[in-house]
Amino acid sequence: MTDIQPAPRRRRTWIIVLPLALLVLLGLGWCGLWVYASQRADAEIDAWIAREKFVGRQWSCSERSLEGFPFRFELMCRDPVLLTQGGDSLKISAAAAHAVAQVWDPSHIVAEFASPARIENLATGQVFTASWSLFQMSGVGDSTGRPVRLDVAVNNPMIEQALGNASATPMLSAKHLETHARRRPGDAGAKDGVDFAISLNGAESPQLAAAGSAGPLDLALQVTITALEDLRPMSVQDRLRAWSMAGGMMQLQGFAVTTPKAAASATGALLLDAQGRLNGQLQLGFAGIEDVLKNLSKAGLVPQEYVPIVGALAMAGKRGDVAGRKNGVTFSIGFDQGALKLGKIPVGIVPPLFSALPPPPPPPPPAIGTTPAQ
Repeated sequence: MTDIQPAPRRRRTWIIVLPLALLVLLGLGWCGLWVYASQRADAEIDAWIAREKFVGRQWSCSERSLEGFPFRFELMCRDPVLLTQGGDSLKISAAAAHAVAQVWDPSHIVAEFASPARIENLATGQVFTASWSLFQMSGVGDSTGRPVRLDVAVNNPMIEQALGNASATPMLSAKHLETHARRRPGDAGAKDGVDFAISLNGAESPQLAAAGSAGPLDLALQVTITALEDLRPMSVQDRLRAWSMAGGMMQLQGFAVTTPKAAASATGALLLDAQGRLNGQLQLGFAGIEDVLKNLSKAGLVPQEYVPIVGALAMAGKRGDVAGRKNGVTFSIGFDQGALKLGKIPVGIVPPLFSALPPPPPPPPPAIGTTPAQ
């Protein structure tokens, strides 16, 4: 009887080849997608720079590249420069900037800046330098490119005023600085505003120390400013005028500043009428600030007429806690068309903060993804 040998089984090579082929196709597709998205991102950066220039802010890099394949977009910028036109013209330059966004969330950008920076006031010629050990920024935008949230954290910041080719005068240093800004949608069709917070810890100033007000100084501020949509560079008077015409209000949720010898706090709400006059109410408090103001006045850092005003307020106020100090004085002041009132008693006049001339109209922004006509 003859044995019948079974036919050899065919190896199913497609079980191995097909996944590899799909993986290769997926990789090629992702490469193409990243290249296409990076080109779009580069074009959007150019369009954003053009829009910023149109409203008075010119950004530039000596060298710019977009990297980060395969899962990120990394913008590398050497020698970044910001030039503002309108109001106080400034030229701000830094050593380098590195911005990162994930492919799946390109509207969230995290950036880091290399120290130092140089700030030049082109109108006065004053030059300041800034340095830090860490400077990070996080920004989130919406689908139209408008900023929605901005967070900044700086470790060991220091600001100096440049006086010559080699000399510089220290102005301010601190252990840590944080700022947070968030767009607040306007109510009932009103213009958008901003929720803003800032904290400064361990600040020192040689000028204040020489005037008898040594640090460290800690500061915390939380404020909402409504109808603050026009952020073009402009003078302080023009900005206040435009803000007033838009119906803006400043709601001060909290302000506190403390030093080893003094403390001050404030809450309340303020607005400006069409003539630039202050209106609103503030609840103020201070502790140990009279001696500090006397020393600052002697050093020429504070007008002398402020010293007796603070002394009068101290006599009229109520004893209470001010920023954790038990020996503080609290009181309320009001502003009615520029008239300063302590309770119901007029005690002075605050001059208008801007003239009645109309502000320059805002230019229409270029369409998203386009550059303005030259």
